[in-house]
Amino acid sequence: MNDPVTLEEVKEHIHVDFNDEDARIADFIKAATQRLDGRDGSLGRCLVTQTWNLTLDRFASEIAIPLPPCQSIDAITYVDPDGITQTLAPTEYQAFALGTVEGAKVRPAYGKSWPTIRNVPEAVTITFTAGFGDDPEDIPEPIRAAIKMRVGHLFEHRESVVIGSGFITETPDGAEDFVRDHKTWSF
Repeated sequence: MNDPVTLEEVKEHIHVDFNDEDARIADFIKAATQRLDGRDGSLGRCLVTQTWNLTLDRFASEIAIPLPPCQSIDAITYVDPDGITQTLAPTEYQAFALGTVEGAKVRPAYGKSWPTIRNVPEAVTITFTAGFGDDPEDIPEPIRAAIKMRVGHLFEHRESVVIGSGFITETPDGAEDFVRDHKTWSF
C-alpha cells in the first residue's frame, strides 16, 4: 500500500534536509496514516486503494458498503443451501454510488433477487476495492495536510506533554480540524 504522503513531502513540510531521521519520519507517516485510515481509523474511510471483505450473515435488500469511497465490487460469494460456496455473477446485482464519499450500495439487479443461502454465520462475503486512488495526489488535500501536520507534531514533540518553565503543558494537535469534514458518521 502506498502512503498518502511521501517522505520527501513530509521532510519539506517539517524543514528537514538531512537523511538521518528518514526511518523515524517514515514510522511517523505510518502512525499518522493508521490514525485516520481504514476500519480502525478515525475517518472511517480508506485513503489509498485497498481491497476489503465485508462479511454478513445474510443478504439485506440493500447493502451499504463501508469504508468509502468504494471503487468497485470485486466479488460476492455466498454459502448455498447445500453448504457450497458460490460466486454471484455480476449480472445478478447492481452497485451504485461507486466512487462517492457517501459510500456505495449493492442490491439485486432489476427483476432479480438474492439467492437462497444456508443459515450459517458469515454466509455472505462481499469483496470490494476502496480508497481515493493509488497516488498520494488522489487523496483530498486537507487529509494530506493533516497527515503532514501530525507527522510534524510527532517529530517536534516526541512526548505528549512538554515540561519546562515550571509548567506541564499538553501539546495541541491541530490536524483533527483538517479532517473533520472527511469523517464518516454512523447513526
